[in-house]
Amino acid sequence: SFLFAASIIAFYTIIGTIVAYTFGASAANWISTHWIPNLLFFVIFIFFGISFLGAFEIVLPSGLVNSVDAKSDKGGLLGVFFMAFTLVLVSFSCTGPLAGSILIAASQGVFLKPIVGMLGFSLAFAIPFTMFAIFPGFMKSLPKSGNWMNEVKVVLGFLEIALAFKFLSVADQVYHWHLLDREIFLAIWIAIFGALTLY
Repeated sequence: SFLFAASIIAFYTIIGTIVAYTFGASAANWISTHWIPNLLFFVIFIFFGISFLGAFEIVLPSGLVNSVDAKSDKGGLLGVFFMAFTLVLVSFSCTGPLAGSILIAASQGVFLKPIVGMLGFSLAFAIPFTMFAIFPGFMKSLPKSGNWMNEVKVVLGFLEIALAFKFLSVADQVYHWHLLDREIFLAIWIAIFGALTLY
């Protein structure tokens, strides 16, 4: 169970490390102020938000998931490693937008932020699976999947869309486009959180 959790943490933290090396502190200022990355992040967050609201589901190719899953049947330590990798791939439709949001936000900071962000995310993701592997009886007390899971996704969808406008606002302020002045930005956020409250 601990190897399983460590494998999950390793996958996500490696992704964070790659982002840290790719962007690094030197590129942080360009990423946080230039209009190209900010507009790109705006589009990605809108895409993630609409996905969470249920318009579509982000999934990886089934061939990739099946080939990794086949390797998990081998047993032993390598089998546990591939079981964790399969879990990461299968849960991508739920964790992809969250992990992507963390990476985007972290890539605007210093070198350690993507690594620490993904380490924290992967720890939170891995701990329940580790606990269930050690104490299988806990699973009986879990609430059944259903409407509550969909409600969590919709709430996250509204939050992703609200964050998207933050990135558009940064580009607008730096380049003085006056597309998203303070009053318009606040009105959009009031509308988003008003809709979230009604939901």
